[in-house]
Amino acid sequence: MKVELLDNTKKKKVLQMLEKEYGISDLNYLFLETGKGKYRIYSGGLAREELNMLAKTIHIEIIGAKICKVEENKIRLDFDIINLPEIKKQITKNIIEIPDKEVYGWMQGNNLNINSESSASYLIIKNKNDLLGTGQNARILIKNYIPKERRVRS
Repeated sequence: MKVELLDNTKKKKVLQMLEKEYGISDLNYLFLETGKGKYRIYSGGLAREELNMLAKTIHIEIIGAKICKVEENKIRLDFDIINLPEIKKQITKNIIEIPDKEVYGWMQGNNLNINSESSASYLIIKNKNDLLGTGQNARILIKNYIPKERRVRS
């Protein structure tokens, strides 16, 4: 896997997308691209220069936490990142709240049969104070994007 540290211009572009779609604006992390449109954040003890030198010396398989994926100018937050406290408190846009009776089906991987008025491509699914994942907004339903290994098994 090729790991590329983002320069300030590319980082700013990703942050602008996160702000526009989810309200996330303050992330003091190093941003890395680990594949086409796949972004991770890193806050460890290595400086930018040390990471660059390390990446040139050895093959880095994984570093940091996966934050999002960008495809066709649409940004989707990663399932595991939405409940990171620093990020969770900043998510203020494109949230859809579901009732208790829909939670179990959603966590099993079922789509939600909800008509959405939102123009956003992806929505954050919420129940009370819990963020339950990201769904693709198809207007007549919300497609479940919970990874198979994170789903509740019946």
